[in-house]
Amino acid sequence: MLVSQVDPWVQTIRLLSSGSRCADARADTTPVAKHRTSSISRSPHLKVSLIERTTSLTVTIAWWDPTSCFYGAQIWRVASAKVSGICALSGQRIRRGDRIFHPQRSKAAPVNARAMILESALNAIEPLQTSRV
Repeated sequence: MLVSQVDPWVQTIRLLSSGSRCADARADTTPVAKHRTSSISRSPHLKVSLIERTTSLTVTIAWWDPTSCFYGAQIWRVASAKVSGICALSGQRIRRGDRIFHPQRSKAAPVNARAMILESALNAIEPLQTSRV
């Protein structure tokens, strides 16, 4: 009789790290044209996706971090960075004063409340459409 030498905890982490491989798991996501996923070095398991630009000042973001939280459709607002940091989408450095998006404030602060995405990183994925009148 062969006994598995794989630790169940290690196997669970590997499965979480590999992401979903089920065809049905992403059936409810938005169109692929607006979907961009990126991982950053601070958390190799983090996946951030632009779902849609709702207005010129807000976007809807999907945030997957199997180690802390999941937000399927989180509203983010544009602002100037109050502190330096790292862009959750591109991994680029953010300096104080840069134009960024951050999770919308609410009574119960989201787990990723301090996260930031550079406005330029979102524009690289889906430029803001301006109407020509």
